Amino acid sequence: MTKEEENPKRKRTQSKAKYVTSIQGKAPHYLNSLKVRWEQLHEIPGIFAYHLQKTRPNRVLPGECKFYAELNPDRTLKRRIPQTIENLNPTFKPKQFNFNKVDALEVMMTIDDVDKTDVQMIINRSPLTRFHTVVCPDVKNNLVQRITAHSLKFCINFMRGLDDMDIRMGYNSPGALASVNHLHFHLLHLPQDLYINQVELEELAGGYVYRLSKSMPTEAICVIFEANDDEAEVQEKDRRPGKRGNVQVFVFARSHYCVNKDLAEFNVGFCELAGYFPVGDSDKLENLTEPMVIKRIREVTGTAPQAVYTRMKQIVNGEDQSIWEQPLTI
Repeated sequence: MTKEEENPKRKRTQSKAKYVTSIQGKAPHYLNSLKVRWEQLHEIPGIFAYHLQKTRPNRVLPGECKFYAELNPDRTLKRRIPQTIENLNPTFKPKQFNFNKVDALEVMMTIDDVDKTDVQMIINRSPLTRFHTVVCPDVKNNLVQRITAHSLKFCINFMRGLDDMDIRMGYNSPGALASVNHLHFHLLHLPQDLYINQVELEELAGGYVYRLSKSMPTEAICVIFEANDDEAEVQEKDRRPGKRGNVQVFVFARSHYCVNKDLAEFNVGFCELAGYFPVGDSDKLENLTEPMVIKRIREVTGTAPQAVYTRMKQIVNGEDQSIWEQPLTI
């Protein structure tokens, strides 16, 4: 999820009292508190797997896409070994690592959501960026790594409430580099202007469903939530893409299932698809090229995006209503 500049003329559609007590209204306070706590914990020896340097070697790959690569060898060498998630409908395995097992000190805060559920904000012990946080809805319910409608709504409303354009949020599904089979999202601080900020969009169907332009080298659907969308509109757009506005939610489809995350090679998750490439050694940092990146992304995504575009057109045009009879899981 990324932020767009908000039109200052837009007006809030809900009452001020309701707004300031909502997740959207409280989000700036939560984020500020999270930043302070993250910095405090980062200075305590033994809490993080390593100390993240404030400045790290990086480069923008030559080419039109301006892919951004950054060196982080500690994450490759010192992070927890990723789990193997063998299918798209996994079962929760309590004996494996899950977020119920983190040290209490790693939980920076617990947010009581409006729907009477808790969302824990936990440090990522092997951070990619400053303030790297694992966002964990309903931790005690042992949800597997598949998005639910409620967790998606929380993340969208949290992001809509922020005025910090450098905060991004992302999710990797089973088979798409998820490392822990316990529902979670990643919150990252990325002030760089990424590829995903510059992509051109074109209408796919219905005047509110978009895809990346055919002129772009990668594929995705884009769902957009406006700053003044009320709760009903947010719920509707949770199910269907919206028009251009404040928070952009990109959905990437892939044809090839990733069983094991290879820490030594070039993987493709939401960071890479957005244009951010953390790498583990200096040779890779220097040798990575735009053609290599595009080739790898196309190999992974294959024909899956085309199938998704076709399905979305059918839904928007009323040709396939069966999806609304199914629970939302991604």
